[in-house]
Amino acid sequence: MTDKMEKSIQTLKERMEGVPAIAGDEDFFPNDTTIIRYLKSCDWNVDEAQKMLRNTLEYRRRNNIADIDCRWCHERPGYHTMRQVGFDESGRPVIYSNFRQAATHRYHAEDSISHVTYIIENAKLTMKPGISTWVFVVDCSGMTLPLCNPKLGYDVTQNLADHYPERLGLVICLNHNAAFHAVWKAIKVFLHRNTASKVKLVRSLSKIKEVFQEHFSDELTNWLLEEIKLNKKGPLCDSQLKFWERPFKNDCHDPRGCPSYISDFVESYFEKKETCKQRIHRPFPTIIDSLSGKKCDVTPNSSVDHASFNDVSGTSSDDELYCSKADKVEIPDEYKIDSTSVEPKRVS
Repeated sequence: MTDKMEKSIQTLKERMEGVPAIAGDEDFFPNDTTIIRYLKSCDWNVDEAQKMLRNTLEYRRRNNIADIDCRWCHERPGYHTMRQVGFDESGRPVIYSNFRQAATHRYHAEDSISHVTYIIENAKLTMKPGISTWVFVVDCSGMTLPLCNPKLGYDVTQNLADHYPERLGLVICLNHNAAFHAVWKAIKVFLHRNTASKVKLVRSLSKIKEVFQEHFSDELTNWLLEEIKLNKKGPLCDSQLKFWERPFKNDCHDPRGCPSYISDFVESYFEKKETCKQRIHRPFPTIIDSLSGKKCDVTPNSSVDHASFNDVSGTSSDDELYCSKADKVEIPDEYKIDSTSVEPKRVS
């Protein structure tokens, strides 16, 4: 680190000294790690980093981020599917999502931002000292434009860029189709090149295994491969639709997460909640409801059947084919990004 960078860190720390901590959210109060993340995101411009950090503090205060929950998951089990399922070999939280498991046919910015915020805020509570980023595994099976589109993607990444800078470690996108490539093409131009470089697109099973084995333990690799396989079959079996429920048999695949994550953070949740004085990691909202004995049935809708007709992920590993098909995908105006009011954002 250069002398100029050290000076910038000290300057920003001094400027933030008079800012009061948020009650119940003291862990976020600007420490050296936070200061450096915001400075790096602003290319070490102290004025911009100060403005950005103050905006985040106000955002967290106004929305009570430390205690955020996802009401959509409680009200409609399976509405969202994004959940932490384990850790990579570096200790970074691994967050998995799949469109075919979604108990809705459409997402909006409000519910998506709320859910992502809940997941990453709780992922932070599983991170050991020295770990500052997380990994997303996005299984695009069943993806449709109402579930994932340029406008929605931009709104979510904008929020992450504004309030979680330098937190993105890696995004692995699997089973992507022509619709995904059309969405990615539209979003990519608005992302900082450093952010876009963290996104890996993989399709073939051999390549997926290679990428997983590079980053994950055998335990998590095997769990992900089984989860992905089960979510590509149609129609989905009941245990995959109700992915928040504990399996009936101990030797069955557990869609809630890999064994070590389940043991350390799910099955012991209520015990830790009663005995720990500090904030603890909260698993996926509907997992908590299920563990508490609440009946969490999937609300019938056409999303799964709809996905089976519109998911064209197939099994081909020829990405160029899908890139060419992306140019032919018509994106309705309601899903387009308003390019007149945006600029490239740096999430990672």
